[in-house]
Amino acid sequence: MASTPDILTKLNVGSGMNNSEIITSLVDAERVPALERIEKNENSTKNKISAYGVLKSDISAFRDIIRDIKSSNAASHVGSSSNTTIAKFSTTGTTGSDNVDSSLVVSSLATTHTLVTGAYNNSGSTVGEGSLTIDFGTWSTTSSANDTFTANSNSAITVTTSASTTLTQLRDSINNATDNAEASILYNGTGYVLVIKGESGASNEVRVTPSGGSSATLTNNFSYTASTKNLTQTVDGTDASFTVDGIAMTRSTNTISDLFNGYTLELEATSSSAINISSTQNLDNITALLSNFIDAYNAIYTNITEMSGAAFSEDESTGPLAGDSLARSIQRELRSYTTKSLSGYEGGPYSMSLLGVQTNRDGSLTLNTSVLKNSFAVAPKIVDAIFKNQLISDNAEVEVTSIGTDTKPGSYAISKTGSDYFIDGVQMTANGTLYTSGSGDSNGMVMNIASSDVSSANIYYGKSLMTKIDASLSNFLEFNGDINNRISNLTDKLSDFKDQKTNLDKRMATLTDRYALQFSSMEQSIAGLKETGNYLDQMLKQDNE
Repeated sequence: MASTPDILTKLNVGSGMNNSEIITSLVDAERVPALERIEKNENSTKNKISAYGVLKSDISAFRDIIRDIKSSNAASHVGSSSNTTIAKFSTTGTTGSDNVDSSLVVSSLATTHTLVTGAYNNSGSTVGEGSLTIDFGTWSTTSSANDTFTANSNSAITVTTSASTTLTQLRDSINNATDNAEASILYNGTGYVLVIKGESGASNEVRVTPSGGSSATLTNNFSYTASTKNLTQTVDGTDASFTVDGIAMTRSTNTISDLFNGYTLELEATSSSAINISSTQNLDNITALLSNFIDAYNAIYTNITEMSGAAFSEDESTGPLAGDSLARSIQRELRSYTTKSLSGYEGGPYSMSLLGVQTNRDGSLTLNTSVLKNSFAVAPKIVDAIFKNQLISDNAEVEVTSIGTDTKPGSYAISKTGSDYFIDGVQMTANGTLYTSGSGDSNGMVMNIASSDVSSANIYYGKSLMTKIDASLSNFLEFNGDINNRISNLTDKLSDFKDQKTNLDKRMATLTDRYALQFSSMEQSIAGLKETGNYLDQMLKQDNE
């Protein structure tokens, strides 16, 4: 159809114009601008997809650095010991901001009460039928005469045996029934013995009582009561005893975490003379961690600024994410990190800016080391709020055992009225020594109040800035997160551009056919006019003759 207008021209009976070129030019006048718009939008979409891929990678790398910083368990102070063969002193708790410089003498170590059976031929030997009740507490002496046992608050257990129960099965039954005792089988050189240990300390010793209906075999081999001790005591349960700055004290374990808040003392051996345990400021380490954070932050912030920047002159180029609402949202979230309010820390709330992390006019961060140094001197607990989660009580008799899904970080005051306990003025539900908050910001928090003499306490539950940043970045990266959804939507648009090109080609083909028909009609009209003109010329010539 498109070549029809040119046939008459080539026969010299038409207009003589190159109609094909004219039609092509007319069609291109409509096609080219439309195609350029489609391709411009298509390239812009591809660039956005690539930019979000880069941004996603940047966020993932930034999150890895945040997690490394978080796992460092950074504290404002670090503990040390002048003799680690006697005791180790370290910062391993939820906070370690106290200045410590003390003398320590270790008089005795805590031991674990240990009972041993007689030797059996093999671990598959049967132990006899019946049941054994195991409870925990304090033996008054180590002899059979005048010996008394005072049970502690740990729950007693009962294990049942049959005529086919083996030594191995009895061991497993004890271990499965309680965490307050541990059973094992050892080969002593002549046979196999069952070893039963309680927890360390004088108040965690073990009593084993066969039931009245137990077989003689079970009773004669496994009794350890005030009147009958067929099990052999190989280690007495004792407390650790030591003095700190001349103050005598005891603990049921050699790992002591309640001596100095935020520090753990591990007793290794006894000493005849004092050693020194102390803490020093962790300024160099904290400075390095903050510098790592700032470098990583500035890298991702600079990249997103460039990708979302607008052009203000012909010499500048527009970033692929310029004007993109999600890119702006991510940038705002990044900027909020230094000013996030962190509650749940004593003396707070705190923010990273208090450690000298400052925002420049271009949005990048710098570290003011003078401010950082002053913060160490005035409020070292700021370091905990930045780097470490916290869940502590300022009363040793009050321990938070669990946090609910609705529990919010914060500082909570415990008070007592009559026999009832309240948290921030809201009465808690009691179940023995366990108290549960059922409303408010503390909703779902459960705590053990070991003594009814407790009249007040403070609970500090804080999520560190590094934890919050980790969660924020993870939200951006999750499978159904904003970035993946944006990439998915942009990818869908690429298919639309392909359809637009196909539709444009179809429309231009139709337009070409229409122009070809119109020009063909024009050429036919011109040919007819020429033929009429030639006829008139011939008639005029005949009249003149």
